[in-house]
Amino acid sequence: MTYLRLYDHDRWSQLTRSVPPDGDPGMARRLVLRVVALADESLAGSDVLNASDAPPIRLRPRAFEPLRKVVKLVAALSPADFVRLRAAYLRQASIGPDVISTPQGIARTMVALLAFIPADGDVLIYDPFARFGELPGEFVRSAGDPAAMASHNLAAVRIRVEHPDTAELRLAGMWLAASGTLAELAVTAAPPPGGATFVLTNPPFGNRVEDTWLRHCVDSLAENGRAVVLMPYSAGFTGNATMRRELVEQGALLAVVALPARMFSNTTVGVCVWLLRRPTGRPGSVRFVDARNRGRVRGAHVKFDETDVASIVAAVTAKDRTECSVLATPEDIQAQGYSLHPPEHQDRRFTRSPADVARAELEALATKVDMPPYTIGGGWPGRPLNELCDVRNGVWAASLKSAVARAGTAGVTVPVVHPRHLRSGIIEAADAPTADATSLDRYRLHSGDVLWVRTGAMGQAALVRDAESGWLPHTNLLRLRVIDPDELDPAYLLAFLRQRAILAHIRERSIRSTTTSLRPKILGELVMPLPPLTAQRDALAALAALDDQAASLQRRLEAVRAAQPVFGQHLIDGTIVLTEGKAV
Repeated sequence: MTYLRLYDHDRWSQLTRSVPPDGDPGMARRLVLRVVALADESLAGSDVLNASDAPPIRLRPRAFEPLRKVVKLVAALSPADFVRLRAAYLRQASIGPDVISTPQGIARTMVALLAFIPADGDVLIYDPFARFGELPGEFVRSAGDPAAMASHNLAAVRIRVEHPDTAELRLAGMWLAASGTLAELAVTAAPPPGGATFVLTNPPFGNRVEDTWLRHCVDSLAENGRAVVLMPYSAGFTGNATMRRELVEQGALLAVVALPARMFSNTTVGVCVWLLRRPTGRPGSVRFVDARNRGRVRGAHVKFDETDVASIVAAVTAKDRTECSVLATPEDIQAQGYSLHPPEHQDRRFTRSPADVARAELEALATKVDMPPYTIGGGWPGRPLNELCDVRNGVWAASLKSAVARAGTAGVTVPVVHPRHLRSGIIEAADAPTADATSLDRYRLHSGDVLWVRTGAMGQAALVRDAESGWLPHTNLLRLRVIDPDELDPAYLLAFLRQRAILAHIRERSIRSTTTSLRPKILGELVMPLPPLTAQRDALAALAALDDQAASLQRRLEAVRAAQPVFGQHLIDGTIVLTEGKAV
């Protein structure tokens, strides 16, 4: 009703003229149906929208007078009230996890990335999953600001939006019409003939649909069009790399921007903005921007202002490397296994160091540390962990809870290793609870297994020894079991996983929801340099020598610290007096 009152005066007049001074519940019901029908006519969507699915249709007025009063109240509302109603609706609709709207800061960032793309004349904006029309609506708003769209000389803006839910499609249509543009509405995917000038969309995530959406967006572009698509962090590195490789090798991917987690009202998932074009047939470099530290925390969420948006646009359009922006060549991206996650290209610690860099780093350290003898090598070939190990979750939470509850009456009980028990590469579990191991044999640990904390403050790892063989791993642990001990020493696997660069790399690939967690598949995709078994054991011995050196220095440091207060006390009170010559 508010939409009709403010943005379609003719149909509002039709509605108000049809409202009688009094009526029964049946009359009220017919009036509700009339409102929906007029709105669908106004949106030119009567043949697309399913009126029977409209939320107002579910209303069952018990009297006519309250509805007549609503019509009278709506007659006094203003455009500012419509904006407030829209915001209130989104707050209410976003309480659950099923309805997601694009935050204003993200919408402005995505539209701003199109502002420097030249466009003249008529343009067509296409959103194949419109949600509530936030992205096309933001484009229309920005198009009215010549300073914001300096590269555009627009004659007219056409909008086509799609959504499988006609109720949300209707709302998107109304809100776009309120922004000044009557959109073409569609329930099924049908890219516009000739392609779109700009594709702007925040498609649904999960169930491995990201590749499908990316392909659809690229295929929907006109010859010189651009697509700005919102994707979860994981789209850049999980699953099959075929689509990512195609985008790079065909020159279709221009930039990927990692945004902060916790920008949405009802999820903490982290997202990236992907900027794409039609394939050129030639490999192209990609600009990677790590903007996860932008924005300001307001309550439980991160908000962007104009400064944040401008800094991201500047980073994407930069000609050189900046603090958060790097231009990666196709060869760089191939070396990273076609990962398109920006932080992995910012932090090169995970990539193999050139020989001269390695030598310089070690020579600088050798002046203070007794290094084992070494020479420069060419690097070991890499293998994914899932080819070398069986990676599995710990005991399922419900099963573990039940098994712990049965421990008092079970015949066979074993300790349960918790994340807190993993310390400095070993398991210290004197306080471990016990659980009934019946029916949980597939989870029981073997000597040589490596455990990894998979949730929260992940990163602790430990090697299972003979004493812990047969125990059970907690739900929040991952268990890695070497497939062929003649190929990989479990202790070498542990040493690899405990490297700082590897820890940082794995954390970047973790799934962020209410907590940070790691799936077995993601850990299994990690590529590990694999030397021959003899070289692994030589490396372990060299690292052990450094550990012994560190332990010796730690013992000496503790002795000095223990001596300092005792020596000081006796020196100050005169019990001892300093003498010339060599100290005893």
